[in-house]
Amino acid sequence: MPYRILIADDDEAVRNSHKFALEATADLVKNELMVVESSDSVDAMTKIRSEQFDLILLDNDFKDGHLRGHLPGIAVLQLARKEGKNVATPIVFCSAETFESLKPMVERFGCVHLPKTGMDIDAAAKMFAEQLQLKK
Repeated sequence: MPYRILIADDDEAVRNSHKFALEATADLVKNELMVVESSDSVDAMTKIRSEQFDLILLDNDFKDGHLRGHLPGIAVLQLARKEGKNVATPIVFCSAETFESLKPMVERFGCVHLPKTGMDIDAAAKMFAEQLQLKK
């Protein structure tokens, strides 16, 4: 059965980078991955509440302020840990912002941080594989 991965990021280039890293992740975990994408916080939260995932890659800075019910990624993270089908699902929190400002909150919710700036595909693939192994 393939691992289900949610990539929630408004930036298509970042989603594509994550998918590229996930190709290497599939080799590391020796399993197929099924990727579901979300480009805004409203859709991401809907999917997190209603669908079961094995790993969530979550952006912090969604550019969706025009949408009713929009949330920053850190709020999506908090809600994901409180409600829905993914309260225990590993989450990789992706941010271009300085991690030090978000670190206490991200760690409090049991997540790991992946900086968007200068992302190393091989390191990201290894991190994703490690997080999927936690799900087993």
